[in-house]
Amino acid sequence: MDPRSMRSREALRRAALDLAAGRPVAELSVAEVCRAAGVTRDTFYRHADAPVSLLADALRAELDSVLTGIGDLDSLSTAEGLLLDHVRAHVDVYRGALQPSLAAPVRDVLERVVAAGLEEWLERHPEIEPPAIDDLPSRAIAVAYAAGGTVAAIEVWLRSGAADVTWATRAILAASPEWWLR
Repeated sequence: MDPRSMRSREALRRAALDLAAGRPVAELSVAEVCRAAGVTRDTFYRHADAPVSLLADALRAELDSVLTGIGDLDSLSTAEGLLLDHVRAHVDVYRGALQPSLAAPVRDVLERVVAAGLEEWLERHPEIEPPAIDDLPSRAIAVAYAAGGTVAAIEVWLRSGAADVTWATRAILAASPEWWLR
């Protein structure tokens, strides 16, 4: 991507995050995101098809940097804490994306990032895999189940109004199959 296009993408991402922190993402318009980013509608549509898609892209970019190298962390508890720290840092954005469930593009980003992290964790720690999921289809099911459950738990945490990351981390891990935590 050329530097000008990268600057536009970053301006759009920042505008989407800033605007979504102030009100529900469903109320954001392309025109106001363009104004806030200082770009044209044409530029907007070269980077996204809707404000919620742009918001999901911005969150994905942050999550990618937050959870880089998850397999090198000392525990899944640490990784879960990093994920929830990110959500808490953008709590107004995530709560604004609840309609009553997370908007599909935002939910998809969270599930994909969590699933990729769990895949990386299993690659680095193959000793934790129980024999029942030692084939790829079974592993994919276990990862999808854990990722979906984690995101559903985050939605409940967001709706509850709680902000305590340590409490939420413990609650999510307590609901996880024991073998993930070995």
